[in-house]
Amino acid sequence: MAGRRYNCRCGKKRYRDELSAMAAAAADEQEHGDVVSVYRCPGGLAWHLTAHGFVPEALRSVGRRVAYEFLERGEIDLGTFLTSTYGAHDGPGQRRRIRAERCVEQMTALHLVRPAGSPGRFVAADRAGLARVVRIGMDAFLEEGR
Repeated sequence: MAGRRYNCRCGKKRYRDELSAMAAAAADEQEHGDVVSVYRCPGGLAWHLTAHGFVPEALRSVGRRVAYEFLERGEIDLGTFLTSTYGAHDGPGQRRRIRAERCVEQMTALHLVRPAGSPGRFVAADRAGLARVVRIGMDAFLEEGR
């Protein structure tokens, strides 16, 4: 099997880098016939495989969650998204709300999303870029661009 597997803090099998994980995913697809996706661990630098895909609740990173919503919906109202996902404006999710707003600003600057017709509404502009953010996280995406 390509790449050395070892256990991650999250308890899943992990790969040292994306290429090793992709090679293992291809081997698993060929052996089992299931489509296997590769993603970066939300809790570290390891890479994992999944045949189940992503669910929003499993995406711990705010940037990943925002990118996922854009991919799923195509367009979001930022205020509505923040309230439904992170709660009231002054509640315990305030830090995540601020981070989500910052992520949308970064995504706009990177042309991943663009403002829609009314204030606070944004539309997906670069679906491949957004999918990459879901896969590796916003901070890693920004690092790749440097």
